[in-house]
Amino acid sequence: MIEIVKKKKRRRETKPYYLLTYDYMIGDANGNTCETVNVSKDNPYLERYYTLLNSLQATKGTWGIVFDEHDFYKFFNEKQITEDDYVFLMRMMFPEYEDEGEIESNFDVPKENEDYSYEFQRGVKGDVEYSFLVFEGLDLHYIDSYGIKNKTKIIKK
Repeated sequence: MIEIVKKKKRRRETKPYYLLTYDYMIGDANGNTCETVNVSKDNPYLERYYTLLNSLQATKGTWGIVFDEHDFYKFFNEKQITEDDYVFLMRMMFPEYEDEGEIESNFDVPKENEDYSYEFQRGVKGDVEYSFLVFEGLDLHYIDSYGIKNKTKIIKK
């Protein structure tokens, strides 16, 4: 007997976007969790943000990356990131961050681009109700106009 497998009907077209997933370990290997956020297709900060966060290594004296404002300065001190990278990440991740003159940077978020920085902040977590979270990396997928999830990769120029 031959069964005809019908193609799925196309979904209604939607606006394409990126799906950014933050992978976390709970506490000291007590489990895993993730936070997923939608990022605009035209977000001018996405590639830099994704590349920088995935390049970070645990700092001396720690065994993992915890998203805490005070810990991010250690990445700069260990020269994992530049002054501009530090200010960029702080402004993208922590809405209350104010540059207190400790670092000289040329990076600024223009008023018209502020909404783009808020897209990242929803996935930034330092703890859950009962433990701290250790960042393990970002995954990035592209959701096309038909809702199909596609893998991505960053190509260095």
